Amino acid sequence: MESFFERQERLSWWRQEVLQSARIMVVGAGALGNETLKNLALLGARRMLVVDQDDISPSNLSRTVLFQPADIGRRKAQVAAERTQALCRDTGGTVRALDADLVWDVGLGVFRRMDVILGCVDNDEARLAINRAARAVGVPWINAGMHELTGSVTSFSGEAGACFECAVTPDQVADAQSRYDSCEQVRRRHMVEDRLPTIQVTSALTSALQVQEALKVLHGEPVNFGVRYVYNGHTHGFHAIQLPYDPHCLAHGRLGPVMELPIGVDTSLRQTLDVLEERFGRGVTVHLGRRYIRRIACRQCGRPLLVQRPAHRLYDDELVCADCPSPAVFAISEALPPVATADSYIEIITCFTGDTFGGAPMTGEDEQRTLRQLGLPPLHILMVEDQRGRHWSCELTGDVATVLGDWGVETLAASRG
Repeated sequence: MESFFERQERLSWWRQEVLQSARIMVVGAGALGNETLKNLALLGARRMLVVDQDDISPSNLSRTVLFQPADIGRRKAQVAAERTQALCRDTGGTVRALDADLVWDVGLGVFRRMDVILGCVDNDEARLAINRAARAVGVPWINAGMHELTGSVTSFSGEAGACFECAVTPDQVADAQSRYDSCEQVRRRHMVEDRLPTIQVTSALTSALQVQEALKVLHGEPVNFGVRYVYNGHTHGFHAIQLPYDPHCLAHGRLGPVMELPIGVDTSLRQTLDVLEERFGRGVTVHLGRRYIRRIACRQCGRPLLVQRPAHRLYDDELVCADCPSPAVFAISEALPPVATADSYIEIITCFTGDTFGGAPMTGEDEQRTLRQLGLPPLHILMVEDQRGRHWSCELTGDVATVLGDWGVETLAASRG
């Protein structure tokens, strides 16, 4: 019987086994993501992870090949993974869904286990998050974007050269920060969604270029990293724009060698410290890389509120006590008896040790909190500092099977770090 892939295997540089073994993350399951997943499935990709956090809406149906009218209201990631699995021409693989906020709920260990990441998102906050994560773990990623009849594709090596953040504008920074308030960096609940005008043919053209670049990356073919290719459907103009390289870009940080730990995100702080102290000795400090708010003053009356939640899981209209007149119905009801003072407006935890939780002594209750409760995602990489000031990257490897199933358990090449 003739192979499904006989025609593409005629390419002099093509190796079907490369695509079969590749681990590919597709971030965004909208118009672009649908096209990209479809293309990968038909080419014979076997291991794909679909990341999205939205529901399927009616307007998706004219621009997506994987969604049907009966899917309206269902989660994009799950449906896209199911339909892509059914479309796969190589039946030996698995397409997995990760219904998560890319910015906060996808651990660095997930990025570390990918061979290439395809960004099919429509906002700059997600692009910046992908860029920093990919650069931190040294994995190439390919950004795609579109507007009306114009599409663009840019490949980034993950290791050197210009990155997405090197060329961001003030408007893009403002867009990335738009869903948070300017004070406590909690989320804004009521935002007007900016929906860009586009049509399906633009996503089809843009995705084709994106997947073509991914194939070249995976096969080790020459790729012009840091060059933005822009296609204008009105004029049929095609432009290549070299992005600037900023040697001082904050996104160029790279993790050191990663130590895999037999714990997961549901491990308690006490158990986590026990494992870390066995490896690095007593006196370790765990840096969260995010803000956990234990207490904050009511925005209206100043009364202290016991919050105990990560900042990214709080909304601005929740930061009032139940006694204050407010149109919000989400007020935090648990208040503390002392009167708030100016120097105790907010208590934030960004790290912990065996003796301290933030700036306060570690209590038995604190020790029983889990890493998930502090806002860390599954398969994340903790930043750990030992007593001598040395820093270590420690992965919550106990989560790998939960997130990636059987194809996530395999040992990574030592060179990945």
